[in-house]
Amino acid sequence: MGGENLGQQSETAMGQAPVNARYSYAVKASDAITISGPLAANMSWDGWCRLVYERSNAVIQAQANELLRRGNVTMAELTELVEVQRNGLVVEMRRPLTPFGKLYSETLKPIASLPTAESLLERKGSIEAVLVSVGKTRTVTNRIAVLGRSLGTAGFVLEIVVIAVVIEQAPPSQRGQVATEEIAGATVGLAGGSGGYFAGGLAGAAWAGTWAAPTLIIPVVGEITEGGAIVLGGIVGALFGGWLGHKAGKAGGHALWTLLPIQWTKS
Repeated sequence: MGGENLGQQSETAMGQAPVNARYSYAVKASDAITISGPLAANMSWDGWCRLVYERSNAVIQAQANELLRRGNVTMAELTELVEVQRNGLVVEMRRPLTPFGKLYSETLKPIASLPTAESLLERKGSIEAVLVSVGKTRTVTNRIAVLGRSLGTAGFVLEIVVIAVVIEQAPPSQRGQVATEEIAGATVGLAGGSGGYFAGGLAGAAWAGTWAAPTLIIPVVGEITEGGAIVLGGIVGALFGGWLGHKAGKAGGHALWTLLPIQWTKS
């Protein structure tokens, strides 16, 4: 009893947790990964939404191909496929996107300017030419979505795992405080990073409106000439917002813990 009390008093007197608990490599890894967590979470969500959009467009294209094989396609059939199904899909699939996803999509393809069957017919010259590509999607955006689904999902899962490891490694006497700080940091960081993701995208859009939209080269994805400034601004904004939110969240979690009359005991 005396030895345990003496050890606890010495830790309290020093005002610091043991080095291997508070300043371990796991804690540093948690801080670094949590900062990028909001970017990963948002990219992952939009990436999976894009997958649903791609597959739904494939169904529309299959219908168009069937009409092409049959021949004698009427204007009414083309209008149904383009304005009801295709444009309706664009509107509905934009609803669940993150604010950044909506900004990016609206910049590249404004809902108010979705093409009609007549405008596509005038541009392409024939009903057959319209049907050949009615269900096609942007290749670059599809690649960004693949990157978001893979790296984004992996990063989000890794963040959860690292936070769990940090909490598990903490001494029993400090596990509650560590859990409060880590979870608060991740939660507020997610909110801050998501806000930064959108704000950065807006800044990028404003920049692109002043200058010619810059080309952005992303590994695997390739060159992005349209919306490159939005993507770049979103990435920077998400990381900065995640960093600010993480710091604020951990500080708030620490303050909350000091106010709560909770003591963790070993069972």
